[in-house]
Formats: sequence, C-alpha cells, structure tokens
Amino acid sequence: MKVLKYTFYALVLAVLASCRVSPDKNIKETIIEQSSIANEEVSDESTENISLINTVYEKFVFAIDSQSDEKPEKYFSDNALKKLQEDYEFDCEDGSCYAFYALRTEMQDSNPDTDGSSKICDIELGRDGWYIVSYSDMGWTGKTRIKITNGKIDDYQRI
Repeated sequence: MKVLKYTFYALVLAVLASCRVSPDKNIKETIIEQSSIANEEVSDESTENISLINTVYEKFVFAIDSQSDEKPEKYFSDNALKKLQEDYEFDCEDGSCYAFYALRTEMQDSNPDTDGSSKICDIELGRDGWYIVSYSDMGWTGKTRIKITNGKIDDYQRI
C-alpha cells in the first residue's frame, strides 16, 4: 500500500515539475523528485529522512545564489556543519560559510551534452543511517553517501 502512496507522490511531483518548465533556455531549474523505494516496509523515519535529503538538496546543495532565510542548523548536525566549514575552500567574510557543494560533483560547468539541470535521481536506503543519493549535477552524474542521525544530516562522503 505504501508503494502506491509513494508512486502517487512521485507522479504528482513529476506533473508539477513539468508544469513549471520554462521556455526560456537561460533559466535553469532544479527539479527534486521523491525517491521511490521498492520495499513496502519503509519506515516513517526513512520517509522523513528521504524528505530531509530532498529538502537539503533543494534549499542548499542545488540552490543557485540562494537568498534563503533557512538556517542550516535545522537540517545539519554540529558535526556536519563543522565538516562543511572545514571543506569550505574560499575566503569567508560573513560569519559561517559552508561548503554545500561538497554534497555534489566537483564539476563547475554544465555538461554540454545535456540540458544542464540538477536533480536527485534516486535515494537508496543503506545501513546504519546512511543513504546513497544519486543525482544529476548540471548534467553530470554523481553519488554521495549521507548519514542521518536524530533527524539531521550528520556526515557525508562523495563517492
């Protein structure tokens, strides 16, 4: 029954995303799709964690020059925030600076053979609170392992 529910949500998201496609080629949109997991016994915690990952990728990772008022502390543990600060490679002039780009590929330009969109393709449930996020980053494929602890992202590894 839950598989039907997730399939319905994925279908609704796909329809809504396709309705928002802009004919202007200069505008790049981020499309975040809910992962479909074949296991019918997906826990509510896993559903919440997948939703958390989708939200973080939409608001922080794939956001282009985001002026969001969202606080990363709501989504990341102290451990992950410290790691994101350590991974930040540029001069930081305004308080805390975080390397949200560490959760995506290292590519800096769009893949010329694609439309250049960034989106989550799949989220696989792993072991011990780890998830494998497969995504398209400006047309480049990538995977990142993300650990969720107490409802927040606690660690990450680009694979």
